[in-house]
Amino acid sequence: MAETTNYQCPNCGGQLAYVGATGMLHCEFCESDFTPQQVEQIYAERQAKADARAAKEAAQESESSVPKSEGVTAAEASTDERTRVHVHRSTATDPVQAYLENSRWEDAEGENMRAYNCSSCGAQLLVDQVTAVTSCPYCGNNAVLPGQLSDMLKPDYVIPFKLNKDDAISALHEYYRGKRFLPDAFTAENHLEEIQGVYVPFWLYSGTADGDLTFNGEKVVSWSDSENNYTQTDYYSLEREGSMQFERVPVDGSSRMPDTHMDAIEPFDYAELTDFSVAYLPGYVTDRYDLDVVECDGRARTRVEATCKAVLEETTTEFSSVSISGGSVSVDWSNVWYALLPVWMLHTKWNGNDYLFAMNGQTGKLIGDLPIDNGKVMRRFFLIFLPLMVAIALVIVFALGGYVG
Repeated sequence: MAETTNYQCPNCGGQLAYVGATGMLHCEFCESDFTPQQVEQIYAERQAKADARAAKEAAQESESSVPKSEGVTAAEASTDERTRVHVHRSTATDPVQAYLENSRWEDAEGENMRAYNCSSCGAQLLVDQVTAVTSCPYCGNNAVLPGQLSDMLKPDYVIPFKLNKDDAISALHEYYRGKRFLPDAFTAENHLEEIQGVYVPFWLYSGTADGDLTFNGEKVVSWSDSENNYTQTDYYSLEREGSMQFERVPVDGSSRMPDTHMDAIEPFDYAELTDFSVAYLPGYVTDRYDLDVVECDGRARTRVEATCKAVLEETTTEFSSVSISGGSVSVDWSNVWYALLPVWMLHTKWNGNDYLFAMNGQTGKLIGDLPIDNGKVMRRFFLIFLPLMVAIALVIVFALGGYVG
């Protein structure tokens, strides 16, 4: 069994939590602060010693099982076995498949994490050894049970949390303001059931899109003289082609997270992408992707194709109207990365219903579900449209009266 080390306070052994505002790991007991790099260095040295002891024990255990006639020592055989397990040399030419072959967790890193499975929505949540999970950030279910860390890829990057829980609560209250059709009682009576900082899994795709499209275009010109009004419509067949580079197109890898929520809280500032380290995870939950890089490929292509078509259509602004009549957009990926991006998940309950909100843990942009007061909607309708309908009716009556007279 491999030895692992936990990210606890080097001074007192207390629980560490990453604080986005300071970029430091803070100990709640002795109030010490450490940079992620300091903690990584401390625990890298401890882990190296643990790995060395494990390697020595493995070599001793395997010595008797290696035939002497093979001409290799037990230590050499053990080293060779570890190389076969941990070194991945990709032979795939497809960047997606190459990524899958090269991005597994090392044993020690994986064993330093714990998994929790939600019995309600099926979410698998990953945390460090000292972070507790009491409820699911997606469905609010309290029956979150310990599980086993299943086979998964190791993230390449992480954007650390910058905003804390209080920032998320303040943003939620601000989000309620100005919502014209929100029930009056909702703001005062809804109860915040759960708030959790979650590192959401994202696949980031980079590549090239080549578009070759045809459009039907129309030019409409109108004029008049003393007797008549004229309209001339000319019809055109337009051809447009071009190539575009895309860098790190994001697609979330969690089926439990509504895509509308994730799209709405974009963009993330990729300038703050940091090489992944488990030192950023204490105090937060990490969602395990259940949609892998191959399954998310289609959505990434759809986003790229739509952007390419829109950009090519922007070159036809001299026409009154245009519509795509044919052609295609081909997308070739050059690279793909797996990143953990910070999101605050907030659950509120009102009138027996659950409402889910998501806030970008880096920028503070928030989106969520809100109830609608149908009475307010109807009053608004009659306030605006009823006077308008009366005015139209009066105009018609006077016009008909004048015609009859």
